[in-house]
Amino acid sequence: MMERVEDDVLNYVMRPYRTQEPYQLTEHEKTQIDQKNQVFNALSEEFPVSLGKEVSHKERDERTDLEMDDSTLTYGEVDFVSIGEIFAAINNRYGGIPKGGKFYDLGSGTGKGVVAAALLHDFEECIGIELLQGLYNISCSLKNKYDSEFPKIAGENPDLFESVPKVTMIQGDILEDSWKDASFIFGNSTCFDDYMMETIGSVEVAPGTLAISLTKPFSSEHWHILEKTKKRMSWGEATVYIQRKVDPQQERLERLEFGRALSS
Repeated sequence: MMERVEDDVLNYVMRPYRTQEPYQLTEHEKTQIDQKNQVFNALSEEFPVSLGKEVSHKERDERTDLEMDDSTLTYGEVDFVSIGEIFAAINNRYGGIPKGGKFYDLGSGTGKGVVAAALLHDFEECIGIELLQGLYNISCSLKNKYDSEFPKIAGENPDLFESVPKVTMIQGDILEDSWKDASFIFGNSTCFDDYMMETIGSVEVAPGTLAISLTKPFSSEHWHILEKTKKRMSWGEATVYIQRKVDPQQERLERLEFGRALSS
């Protein structure tokens, strides 16, 4: 009897996540994302994907001090509409993205994911952390354009943009710099190795923190996968994992209660 209870508890804890059909945007959501995408394209048109690839490849070839596997630095960019669709799915299926808080893009490249988040949601601050100097320099140029042009655009379109989130770009290592104050994490993790995924997954962010990772989920039992779906990115279709950090103590209590219910 006890073995059956333990097996049932284990199955509950390791319960499979749902592979959802892609969330279907309402007409209003489509219109808003399209309008915001036009603003995003105007802000980022000077920094095409080809520029990021060229700068990234050149620096990786020239630097001999990079200890991590070169594949973890492979360059790719998020698609604005795809991120908008993911945000809409969270808002409609999983209780919504809280207003305020801090969005972190881990390995932010030229900063487009950071600016996309600032245009798509009312965060307090959107922060990018990038290791490579060349990509960081481009992200600072994009930030300057955002700072100089977006406040006016937002002011002229109050029905489209609720606020002007602060944008911050940091040159640093995501495995060393602190981002424990995150409320939302994005990891363009297709080329992250297992060690990076395990390290990111073990960072003690607050329970309830939301996360998006690509190709693979964070390696931690304390991140629950809410949904797995497919989205378009600069390099093609990518598997997207929407995840939420859970409270380990609360999770333990739920396991105990579930076990008691099974054994009663």
